Amino acid sequence: MTTLGPTGGERQIPHHTIRSAHIVGDDGEESVLATVYCPLRERSATVRECESCRRFHALHFDKISRTTAVVCDASPAASGTADADPLRSVGVDVPVNPEAPLAEIMTKDVICIRSEVSLDDITALLVRYEISGMPVVDAAGRPVGMVSRADVLRAAEERGDTEEAQRVAVRSGEAAPLDMEQGFHVVEPVRVTARNVMTPVVVQLHESASIRQAASLMAYEGVHRLPVVSDDGKVVGIVSSLDVLRWFGRCCGYLIPLSRKRA
Repeated sequence: MTTLGPTGGERQIPHHTIRSAHIVGDDGEESVLATVYCPLRERSATVRECESCRRFHALHFDKISRTTAVVCDASPAASGTADADPLRSVGVDVPVNPEAPLAEIMTKDVICIRSEVSLDDITALLVRYEISGMPVVDAAGRPVGMVSRADVLRAAEERGDTEEAQRVAVRSGEAAPLDMEQGFHVVEPVRVTARNVMTPVVVQLHESASIRQAASLMAYEGVHRLPVVSDDGKVVGIVSSLDVLRWFGRCCGYLIPLSRKRA
């Protein structure tokens, strides 16, 4: 969307991509937390908040990337075209800017899970969405851990061909679950969940952090992905080492297509 600038020419109104955190619960139901980063307020806001702002213009759906954005002139005057996507237009003569905001490269459509989700369901989600890891969040959407494909494989290796089981106790007066002879007892397999396999220490970054900070933190901690959180600690995105590499390659002038995978 364009509008007339101060000199009478057309001026591109910035588009701010809407981020969505998909939280899968133990019952399989999925809730979505949709937010957009406001560079003027320097914090996340809901779409409803944006629509009530006097700077709001419209919602725009991009058919190519299949993303929805808020068309809003909320960029600070000194930022120029900072809100445009530099990964699609930079050339070899443009220097790499490590202070570029993390929001430019992070994945804004995030799959999150609750700690009660089973190992089988985690595996199914990793395969369905072609991702290698995802944040584990509490009821408010704040990260409490990270689970990766390596965690799932490690748990499967430790479990082997046999599963842990727990003995089922029958209280006095209750009917036995099965009609068994004396000396036998009933066992149920122990349910392995995200809580059992996740890495409980969460290394995270605020959405206002820079790409330089993300690259340094991932290298220092030896991790490949970081949840990105808002002021209230809720997950609004995720950045991976591949996102940083892809951004660097584009800044160097290489034609790197948009990734279909979430990281």
